[in-house]
Amino acid sequence: MPHRMSRYATIVVGVLALTGAGVAPAHAVSGPIQTFTFSGTALTAVNQYSYFPLGPIIPLPVSISRVTDGSAQVVASGKGVVQYQCNGTALTTYTANNSTLSVPCG
Repeated sequence: MPHRMSRYATIVVGVLALTGAGVAPAHAVSGPIQTFTFSGTALTAVNQYSYFPLGPIIPLPVSISRVTDGSAQVVASGKGVVQYQCNGTALTTYTANNSTLSVPCG
């Protein structure tokens, strides 16, 4: 019986090594998630904190602002994920999450 158990242990260790499972501790993949992207018809800003893999995702305040004549005007706001649909094609500058995008979304 001890020989069979050691063989199973060897197989499990081999599978873990090949798949990379168990390599990174849980806290290594947790943390803030902040993005600001443009998809062609919409701007999307994400601001949340993830306690992956065992905990929740906590939505944090986020807003998208249009920069007009040097000042920012909020066009969309909320918690976690915010989206602003484009209503034109003029090149316009937007800010969110300390990032700036100049996109054809005027």
